[in-house]
Amino acid sequence: MTSWQSQLSLTGTGPVYDQIKTALLDLIQTGTWPPGHRIPGEEDLARHFDTARMTVNRALKELAEAGWIERRRRAGSFVAQPAAPTALLEITDMAKAIPARGQAYAYTCRIAQTVPADERLARAFNAAPGHPLLHIQALHRADEVVVELEERWINLALLPAANEADFHTTPPGGWLLNAAPWTEAEHTISAFNATPDQAGLLEMSPGGACLLLERRTFQGDDVVTYARLTHPGDRHRMTERFMPG
Repeated sequence: MTSWQSQLSLTGTGPVYDQIKTALLDLIQTGTWPPGHRIPGEEDLARHFDTARMTVNRALKELAEAGWIERRRRAGSFVAQPAAPTALLEITDMAKAIPARGQAYAYTCRIAQTVPADERLARAFNAAPGHPLLHIQALHRADEVVVELEERWINLALLPAANEADFHTTPPGGWLLNAAPWTEAEHTISAFNATPDQAGLLEMSPGGACLLLERRTFQGDDVVTYARLTHPGDRHRMTERFMPG
């Protein structure tokens, strides 16, 4: 008897396909079968449970519909990756998100100017040094308290219209959501302690904890924008409840 066979047994209560679902789900939910684990084939499971292959197929189909497993043509079935928290994946317009929380929103643009990409920014944009970018530095406030320092660079080769936008009055996040449909986004999250300059902008004590969200958005293979969004650690909290799939 193989290891998976010793792990799977029917409860004896209810339809057989439902008992098979329960047996498989128990191994998934307990982490015995982690995300990416290959589930035994339909024929093997039917033989093990002494039932028809159609019964096993129904159990796997319902698990797939519920988001617990992923079925790949000609490759088999695998435990699905858990869905990531939507707060980390959504691209939020602070001008809408803060009022939606019942707080007063305020925006201050400190810098809006064209700059040539240095080596670090060139790597971020997969471009050559000197590539023209629009650099924006702005502060977002909720009830007069700074909750985000936004440092953003926009690819002017893709979005020349950004040169005409008035980012001193219009936050770039909302403008970009309307002007630049994106096909893919990349997020990197890290923590650090604020330097004196950063602390001054964020109106916090030097050395205070900060949460940094770095984001790149793409149109196909081209990088549309790169942003560094810094939040004072004691003024930023994300809570999400989610399920696999």
